[in-house]
Amino acid sequence: MRKKKIAICLRDMKIGGVESVCIRTLEALMKNPDLEIILITYCPLREPVYRDWFAAHPQIKTYALYPLKWLGTDLAHFFLWRIIQHAARDVYRWFRRMTMDVRRFADVDVFIDYYNFAFDREFRRLGGPKISWWHSSINSFVDGNYIRFLPRYDMMVTLTDGFVDDFRAMYPQFSDKIMRIYNPMDVAAARARADSADAPEFGNYFCCVSRLYADKDIETVLRAFDMFWRDAGRPDVRLVIVGGGSHADRFKSIAASLPAANNIVFAGPQSNPFGFMAGAMGNILSSYSEGLPTVLIEGAAVGTVNIASDCKNGPREILMDGRAGLLYAPGDAAALARHMNDIWRGRVDMDAMTRRAADALHRFDADVIAGQITDLINRF
Repeated sequence: MRKKKIAICLRDMKIGGVESVCIRTLEALMKNPDLEIILITYCPLREPVYRDWFAAHPQIKTYALYPLKWLGTDLAHFFLWRIIQHAARDVYRWFRRMTMDVRRFADVDVFIDYYNFAFDREFRRLGGPKISWWHSSINSFVDGNYIRFLPRYDMMVTLTDGFVDDFRAMYPQFSDKIMRIYNPMDVAAARARADSADAPEFGNYFCCVSRLYADKDIETVLRAFDMFWRDAGRPDVRLVIVGGGSHADRFKSIAASLPAANNIVFAGPQSNPFGFMAGAMGNILSSYSEGLPTVLIEGAAVGTVNIASDCKNGPREILMDGRAGLLYAPGDAAALARHMNDIWRGRVDMDAMTRRAADALHRFDADVIAGQITDLINRF
């Protein structure tokens, strides 16, 4: 019997939550002998960790639609040069789309647009069923008027029940086009990676694993830590920020201006951040908006208390309304500082909180999620 061929489509493979979830999804789906999987990207793979992963899994073929590096997904910071690049990139991509040899994808049974309708224009030239994965909040969906794309897709998968409820209330005409599938997590693998990682030599510290972009609101984490550090009597506690991104210099500049500057560490991107999370007193997420933040599931897997902004959608669902982690209003540095202080002073029952979080991890079991994805694919 012919295998069912699916195409996972993701703009680029940078170090980040969506990309790591994509790899875990691929690992889970590869166990199914009835599936053939390909990856379609905008740009060629550049991150060594992903190049190595796909080299080790040659059964997943990769295709880059827009291979010209200068007109890739990373543009110049200087605004005039950026405008020129942006205009040139639009023309380049239009030409590539118009001349795309669609025959090489003619045998694909199902296309999965894995991040927020990014392949809508490309999909217009490709036949076959199309599924979109939405990784952001309901607010982002509404504000960006993304509902306009949905008629061209057969199904949209979102990551939380909260999103599904909000969506169906707002768009009842599309109620049959949405479903929830959680991101997969191999809990045993996460714990093994934490155990195999070199222990960070920071003593007592809070950890924040995040891309350094504006929407991640790292500034609130920095200012909250500074408040905590001063209010707690300047203890020997550090804030360790793991990750990189376009706003790294800005956040480093803010950190350098704070009294607690010497206690703030920017550790940069790490191929194995689990050791950082496992050794921390608390694992912090500070986003203004999320889909299903992987870092909170990872924090629960390695037994660290999560502290998260109560943004839409995901943190409250993962942290079980605050029973399995601490929540604070997005942007409220004072509230985040109080949570840090409560942990430092022992006013949080960390054992009970981490136990509840661990007990609820079965929701994200990779094999269960792979089965749900396969069931969805087999509808078409």
